[in-house]
Amino acid sequence: VTYKAIQTTVHTDAVTIIATDVAGNATEQTVTVSVRITDIAQGFVMNGENVEDHSGKSVSSAGDVNGDGLDDLIVGVYFADPTNKSNAGKSYVVFGKVDETAINLSAIALGTGGFVMNGESIGWSGYSASSAGDVNGDGLDDLIVGARLSENFTGKSYVVFGKTDGSAVNLSVIAAGTGGFVINGENADDWNGYSVSSAGDVNGDGLDDLIVGSFQADTNSKSDAGKSYVVFGKTNESAVNLSVIAAGTGGFVINGENANDFSGYSVSSAGDVNGDGLDDLIVGAFHADSNGKNNAGKSYVVFGKKEKDAVNLSVIAAGTGGFVINGESIADDFSGASVSSAGDVNGDGLDDLIVGAHFADPASKSEAGKSYVIFGKTDETSVDLSKIASGTGGFVINGENIDDRSGLSVSSAGDVNGDGLDDLIVGAHLADPSGTNNAGKSYVVFGKKDKAAVDLSVIALGTGGFVINGENAGDFSGVSVSSAGDVNGDGLDDLIV
Repeated sequence: VTYKAIQTTVHTDAVTIIATDVAGNATEQTVTVSVRITDIAQGFVMNGENVEDHSGKSVSSAGDVNGDGLDDLIVGVYFADPTNKSNAGKSYVVFGKVDETAINLSAIALGTGGFVMNGESIGWSGYSASSAGDVNGDGLDDLIVGARLSENFTGKSYVVFGKTDGSAVNLSVIAAGTGGFVINGENADDWNGYSVSSAGDVNGDGLDDLIVGSFQADTNSKSDAGKSYVVFGKTNESAVNLSVIAAGTGGFVINGENANDFSGYSVSSAGDVNGDGLDDLIVGAFHADSNGKNNAGKSYVVFGKKEKDAVNLSVIAAGTGGFVINGESIADDFSGASVSSAGDVNGDGLDDLIVGAHFADPASKSEAGKSYVIFGKTDETSVDLSKIASGTGGFVINGENIDDRSGLSVSSAGDVNGDGLDDLIVGAHLADPSGTNNAGKSYVVFGKKDKAAVDLSVIALGTGGFVINGENAGDFSGVSVSSAGDVNGDGLDDLIV
């Protein structure tokens, strides 16, 4: 029997074999055949534009910005100097394409194959960048770019509406109300825009919403407790002031629980975790103390809601309006430094979550890192990551080697292998593939229905997923990882590292 797989990275088929003897007696058996293709191009590289730009500090799917049916990409370059504005930052939108030719971001800046977004002033625009979903309801996906150092570290975020051409976007024009809108931070030193994300449709009005983290904000006189702001989707281009959001107009604020928690350091849509039809949110507070352990970290799931009253994470922790995810009761794990929706990993119809703890020590491997997958659920009881690690309510992903710091960046990967379950991607930016110091690794973990622990050493061997090895020493590949959507239109979701 000869089986020929189609040319995708991993292809799985059910093959039925029927054997018939000379008397006409037949028997059949169905077997599953999985083939990994290793001799074809499997993607493309995007080369940075200038020395010391630091392209790739933030990467994300951009959704379908230009409406051509292929998903696009956004790459943040926070150290870039557009029009001689030192460290104003740039972000590049790369349109989806079916070939594997390399892309030079200098060509994108000229309007070929995408477009550039130039920062407004010294602000590190692009330190965080994400798809915004369709905020204004025009059928094109929009973008959000954070500039955390703007206005005396108050910070700004910019929403750029989707468009079909490759003309450059100047964020100063966005701030003036053309082609999108600006989100102005509330107070000096809040670092608004350190983390930004689409929130999905939190209030059920048909427009996608946004979430913006300000992890150094002071909440109710609690220094550095942090705040996150949910900005409801809207069709106009008027500026949004987060002080107005905090007052309950146009969205709502999420106030941190305790001083020095740094809530909002990482924020993301959670998908629909509880199955009520409204998209939920996840907010990381990596500096929080959990069960008396300093910096064990906490993450908070805030259920979607239509009203605009403030959310206090102390109330979420008490089991009203969402639930808390407590770190594993080990000091300095920093769980919640990276949080994301995981998609539906186990196929139960509820969206799941992934939380990174990059300083965790699995099997006594110091700072190898752990990531935790928490299955969606309808109740508001707290989740302890120690229980997830023991296989209750989800599963743990253990780092491979000492000092890899796996879990600094985590994300849903979409459905990479086409099996109907959403997959995961975990970055380990300090890993040393083939002895190449700090080249970094990223691991794709295939979706699964059981709760058995996953060891990234097994993934690296090609069981239950695959590894993406960094190229050169000191590259730190995996410092930012994301699903890319379906960039080449082959029906399988792609990745960006």
